Amino acid sequence: MQSEYRAIVVDDERLARQRLIKMLNRFDNIKVIGEASDVTSAKILIEKSKPDIIFLDIQMPRQSGFDLLEKTRIDGRVVFVTAYDNYAIRAFEANALDYLMKPVCAERLERMISKLDKEAGDDFFLSKLSYQDKLFVSDNRQMRFIDIKDITHIQSTGNYSKLVLNTNEKILIYRPLKEWEKRLPGTKFCRIHRTAIVNIDYIEKIEKWFNYSCRIYLSGNSNPLLMSKSYAGIFRERFS
Repeated sequence: MQSEYRAIVVDDERLARQRLIKMLNRFDNIKVIGEASDVTSAKILIEKSKPDIIFLDIQMPRQSGFDLLEKTRIDGRVVFVTAYDNYAIRAFEANALDYLMKPVCAERLERMISKLDKEAGDDFFLSKLSYQDKLFVSDNRQMRFIDIKDITHIQSTGNYSKLVLNTNEKILIYRPLKEWEKRLPGTKFCRIHRTAIVNIDYIEKIEKWFNYSCRIYLSGNSNPLLMSKSYAGIFRERFS
């Protein structure tokens, strides 16, 4: 049985929005619940409706699709829809589900939507991990167990996640960051950005940064991680 996904379309071009909505309405498992023409209205719509999937244009007047991601906590998946191909790398760094080029081809859109039920059928969440658990991981070199408590932070690389251990070893795994956020113990791991989760046991210093964001310094890691404004508020509420 297919799941139903509540979607919104964000694009400053009215005709482009209407065309994409018409295409999406052909799919039984997609329900378009709203549309927005700029970052400000999109932010309000997302916070109110909490969609499962956002079809997001990148280049819009005054603020871009990437600006929206920085300003808004988004729990659903993001699909970038753009006329420009030079943003693809940055889009996948933002953990996008897909990157569609305008004008959107019906066949390409169908392939993208087929990914949704594949992800929903994943059994990754069968169990919640505790801090004392071991995790079985496999990369191109070997298969082995690692201790959850040895993970200092996790960074998103498209649909892959880079696990960084307290030995500074890095392990690349095909899992999006949102899955780790749901499965890791919330008393120890906290998402600080769309692209990063940290283990609070390894935090050495938190430094105030621009526009109410912060920089987090982890032991054994010389480069600080950015905590965005939206996640900084969540971090304070959880650990204050």
